[in-house]
Amino acid sequence: MDTAESTLDKPLLQGNRRQDLQDMLREVGLSADYWLPKMQEHLGVTCAQALQHLEEKDLHKLKSQAQYLWEKRALDKLLNLSYSKGFSELQEPQVEMAKKNQKKAEKALQELRHLLSEGRQRQEKAVKEKEAELRQAMEIPKEYWPDPEKSLREVMENIQGQLNLMEGTLSHRQNLTDRDLVRWASGGLALQGILKTSHQRGLIEKREEILSVPKEFLLFGPEQGTRMETREFTSSQSESTFTQMIEKLGFSVTASAKGGGWGFSLEAGMDHNKHSESSEAQQSHSEHSYFSSTKFSYVPLASCHFPIDQLQFSNAALQELKCIEDLLGQPAGPDRLTCLKHRAEAFFHRFGSHANQGPLHLGGIYWWKAISQGFQSEQLAEVKQQAAEALDGYIRGSYRGFGVTVAGGVEVSASHAKTATQSTTFQNLQTKVQLSVAQTGGPPEANGFFQWKAGLVASNQTWCVIDRGLELVPVWDIIFSSHRNDFKDPLQVANFLKDSYTALTGLPAQIKGGEELLSVGMVARDFLEDVKSWEVSDPEEQLQKLIDFMQIVSQKTKSYDTWVNICLTDWGLQNFLVNTVNFCRMSSTHKFVKSQLRSLLDPHIYKVENFPQTHSIMQWIFQSDTEQEHINISQFSELIKILQGTKNGLMELKAKFESAEIVEEAQRKATYEVSLSLGSFLNYLLETQQPDTQLLLRFIAAGVGYHVIKNTFQYLLGCDELDFLLNEMQTAQDKYQELKNICTYRAQAFLVLTGLTATAGVTDISPEEKTERLALIKEHMGQPLSKEVAHVLSKPGADHDWENLETDLGLLIDGNYEETTSLLQMDEVRKNLQNIFHKTKQSLEPHDHENNRCEVIEDMAFLKLLQRLDLEQYYPKKMSRDKFHLIHKTSVYNTAQL
Repeated sequence: MDTAESTLDKPLLQGNRRQDLQDMLREVGLSADYWLPKMQEHLGVTCAQALQHLEEKDLHKLKSQAQYLWEKRALDKLLNLSYSKGFSELQEPQVEMAKKNQKKAEKALQELRHLLSEGRQRQEKAVKEKEAELRQAMEIPKEYWPDPEKSLREVMENIQGQLNLMEGTLSHRQNLTDRDLVRWASGGLALQGILKTSHQRGLIEKREEILSVPKEFLLFGPEQGTRMETREFTSSQSESTFTQMIEKLGFSVTASAKGGGWGFSLEAGMDHNKHSESSEAQQSHSEHSYFSSTKFSYVPLASCHFPIDQLQFSNAALQELKCIEDLLGQPAGPDRLTCLKHRAEAFFHRFGSHANQGPLHLGGIYWWKAISQGFQSEQLAEVKQQAAEALDGYIRGSYRGFGVTVAGGVEVSASHAKTATQSTTFQNLQTKVQLSVAQTGGPPEANGFFQWKAGLVASNQTWCVIDRGLELVPVWDIIFSSHRNDFKDPLQVANFLKDSYTALTGLPAQIKGGEELLSVGMVARDFLEDVKSWEVSDPEEQLQKLIDFMQIVSQKTKSYDTWVNICLTDWGLQNFLVNTVNFCRMSSTHKFVKSQLRSLLDPHIYKVENFPQTHSIMQWIFQSDTEQEHINISQFSELIKILQGTKNGLMELKAKFESAEIVEEAQRKATYEVSLSLGSFLNYLLETQQPDTQLLLRFIAAGVGYHVIKNTFQYLLGCDELDFLLNEMQTAQDKYQELKNICTYRAQAFLVLTGLTATAGVTDISPEEKTERLALIKEHMGQPLSKEVAHVLSKPGADHDWENLETDLGLLIDGNYEETTSLLQMDEVRKNLQNIFHKTKQSLEPHDHENNRCEVIEDMAFLKLLQRLDLEQYYPKKMSRDKFHLIHKTSVYNTAQL
């Protein structure tokens, strides 16, 4: 039998989790009067806290309400802003609240001392009021406050002891970042997969990590409150099952077990129902020789939710799925199906079938247990009462500091535990009650509940995953939400995994919105089989069939993914399109055919990597009849003139026509003309040995979607984008040429900084893209980097600390190289000292002092500095803080003399 009682407290940090949504809207330049009603109407969003749960499809709904292009970019920044504060910042109020309560308790204790000195007794009203203040500050339940028999002096001494322990615990704080915390808490439990079956054993078995930590991951305050729960068990097996469920799945699953939160019930595996007691009482003595009563304090301190569009497979899981896809692509053979079956089952047993979406909770659980064994079935009621009284006394003692004497150590569910045994005679019942405490999370060395909770609040290194929520996402849905581009045929892989899961578990499964996707994929493949047999006979009619099919597919899937990933990658369709272009080149009546091809291919074709004829086809499509085959631009002013003319033409057309189709067609043509013109001028710069100027213009174009590797625009250009190209290119070109005439390193610094920061969007360039751009600059600069720029780029952390790098580049542009050198010297000293520290730490055996010193001092400039400061004899083992101050003082002095 497992019975449950719970007491729910107020959620922690309830008032600290909200941010002002109006302020956030204004911060990104959006009108609160316009957007607040839109958010509430379309998404039900009324506060900033809700923004963290929005997914990509929700963002698209908001963008559809945008009145201007820039508002769409501002919405992107708004969602990034909602993740701008990690829980590491929100943890501060928890610690401050604990310290505040501690001060309240100390104040109440001091006032009680004053009353005691006046000879006042506990039964007096003034003393009772101060005791109530003290109890509330210490967060001690009323039922566990010391009995009236205890003297006031005893109460005060024990509370003072608890406060002393808490004070020492709160002052020693070490914390992990949000990403590291979720990666390491409970051994990475939040990232591990779950094999969802109808059998409990399969659910609680350990799996490998199926997820990596989401890129935009941050923790927030808890969505649940602290609570006290009571559970009773009449078999060790049911108790063990419950404990494992809590450890592997969390509190929510056990709390919703009766309702079958995941489609199963714990009642089958845990003797849960009271009405079964009468029948159980008829069984043998051996079957009714166990009773356990457990109380636990559930303390959630942080929560997180993984949006489905941010769920990413771990490297190991993704690699295994790709191996399965390779097997699916192999020719049919006698062993192929068997091999696939075994590979799929191995994946599910290793990684699970589902990932945890949350809401996850981190924190700790403190357990008190009372266990009795070796009694007759008819004595169960008396045993229950005895265990309950013993457990309440034990908990009361742990709150007061009067606890039962603890003896020995017993390991309980892999948690730190202490046990005590007491014998009690209850009427005619003579039995032993074994009392124990256990911890899930919190400092293992804690002496009692107060110190444990204080340590839990103070340091997130002690937190565990205590709840994984009820939202599970199957692997086949994750493929569609986040990994479509990682598979040649995601539909095939997802469908195979779904069918294999059903075969393994016997549970029904479906792809979320995927049945229609699967049918669309099958229809697309059947259609492409037909296209393979097409001969170019009536291009207009045949292309119209393709257009009609593309529109049907995109309407059903609400995207062009199927058209791009399945159709345009098909060799048969590619071959037909090439033959159509070649056929029409020989004809004078192909104007309408070009328009049809634009609808089919622009801009989708630029997302296809294995379409070799892309450039020649698109060039022919946008080539006018009177236009020369090749555009030659050799002057920067010519490029600017074309950009200005294209922008003016597009603005005039938008003023004349309201039709979205006409405007989009004009944008397609404008994008292609700009792409051709820019490409021609960039080629000219390379041919004339001007790779630095070419890089500068490429990076500015990248700010509006120009792919610096493929040399094509990935998105259609509008008036805003053309305006950006005009202004930025003219300004940057003039500034760069001016700096080149003044100082080489200043010009190079300007080029590097422009490459790292040029964007027309509100959102900054991602660190990954900055890394790619920096590599391109180093590879294609065309001339060696100046020593000044090279020094800045070689500083420790320059390849990831973009803010400091961009600050240094700004100093170089202004000609302030000297201001970067003092920081460079200090960074070099810091780097050497860090290297030495790590080497010394790793070395556990003594080595010859002279050899060790020669080994660690690899930088001769650093060695000379130590010699000049007369610190060589102290280095590295005898250096103290004042020696480091001497190094800093000398380096600053030398810098000032430069």
